[in-house]
Amino acid sequence: MQLRKAPYTSFGDNARVDIHREWMEQPVTFVSSDAVQAGTAAIVLLCGHKEQSIEVESIRVLKYPANTDVSRFPRAKMTKRSYPGREPEAPWRKAALERIEQHRKADLSMIVTGDDGKPAANTEVKLTLHRHAFEFGTAVVAKRFSGESENDKRYREIIDRLFSIVVFENDLKDGNWSPDFDEKRKAQRNAELDQAFAWLAERHIPVRGHYLMQVATPFNLHDIKDSTVIRERTLASVKERLEFVKDRVIEWDVINHPIAWNGADMLNKRPGLEQLDRDVFKLARSLIKLPFCVNEDQVFRPGPQCDDTFTYIEALNKEGLTVYGLGNQAHFDESYLPSPEHLLAVTDRFAEVVPHQCITEYDIVTTEDEELAADYTRDVLIAVFSHPAYTSFLIWGFWKGSHWKPAAASWNKDWSIRKRGEVLEEWIGRKWHTDVTLKTNAQGRVKWRGFPGWYEVQATGHKPVIAKPTW
Repeated sequence: MQLRKAPYTSFGDNARVDIHREWMEQPVTFVSSDAVQAGTAAIVLLCGHKEQSIEVESIRVLKYPANTDVSRFPRAKMTKRSYPGREPEAPWRKAALERIEQHRKADLSMIVTGDDGKPAANTEVKLTLHRHAFEFGTAVVAKRFSGESENDKRYREIIDRLFSIVVFENDLKDGNWSPDFDEKRKAQRNAELDQAFAWLAERHIPVRGHYLMQVATPFNLHDIKDSTVIRERTLASVKERLEFVKDRVIEWDVINHPIAWNGADMLNKRPGLEQLDRDVFKLARSLIKLPFCVNEDQVFRPGPQCDDTFTYIEALNKEGLTVYGLGNQAHFDESYLPSPEHLLAVTDRFAEVVPHQCITEYDIVTTEDEELAADYTRDVLIAVFSHPAYTSFLIWGFWKGSHWKPAAASWNKDWSIRKRGEVLEEWIGRKWHTDVTLKTNAQGRVKWRGFPGWYEVQATGHKPVIAKPTW
């Protein structure tokens, strides 16, 4: 069970308490922010996901002076959480690491040229993996690519050093392309995106397009009741964004949340909008030839979102609206952490209807258990990288200063790294890394086995360059 603390619209203000068979007090401490206005606070008990009966004898709210040392307050009694397959010598992990070594590495080759453009024959060359071909990535905010603050610079430094793909968190969603925006706001939005695209292209970092349409009614359409207006605005927005972005993304989440959560207001349930998602597919296909994905959450949780997503993709394929890939959002909470073997089994199932799969929005929320978050992040990374269906793994933000769930960030606001961030650095940056020193043959060619991607090439007596080998 979770207590959602005031203000209840904030996803970051949750506290978990475990339900026990015996009666007990479960103290929860929270500090009200200055943003909470009088009369707006609420305590909401969230007891979803499973059929259950619980008894609550009473709830008391006690107010203490502002300078009270809350660290001395008692804490709720909670069960230590874990997940199957976490043990150090788990057989699934050993098999997965062997698959990575076998299938994610390749025989690479390159002809090294000197500053004059001629092959550098019989020359010692140091080759260091600079950026993975596999798409390890993160959600980003466009304006940070042109900002000059120290935070913006640190933000870009981590992206450049660690990641090989990004997705704009909100910048390409329809809510950021409202026809109600004035020309100044549109110009600023476009300029920020243009600069971000240019910065990323210069560094060979591709971009996912997210998203063209959300079936679970997005905030910018909530108050519109006329289906004709919604339809016209949606299709006009799709056209405007596709014409602006052009080929600067490698794929699109065409449909986001086609199934969504229980109780969600769904556009395709409104009269006249039942086929709007199909119309978006058809319009997008008439304008661009990029791969199209369906993006949904809780695919790894047994139940409607998993089963109905599978059925939805099947239906689109049968209608000729071919789905290239499944974008699996993979937002996790410690209340349900499926085993890595379960993740692989679900991946196998969806491989029957889509040729490619992506983890698009990974994060994990725990209650002060960073070890659990780090271990699970490590094992999801290993499981995903080991399965040939996956082309990418993206986290939904990495810095606490710019994260929809600050508790799930990999770096704190002061840029100190958390254990889950250390997992990213260790596995993406060090363990899955290639660094070799070789000598070119008479034709200037070198061959080696390693992880595909962009390499820094340092030939003796020449300037280092970034180049992509063949494989």
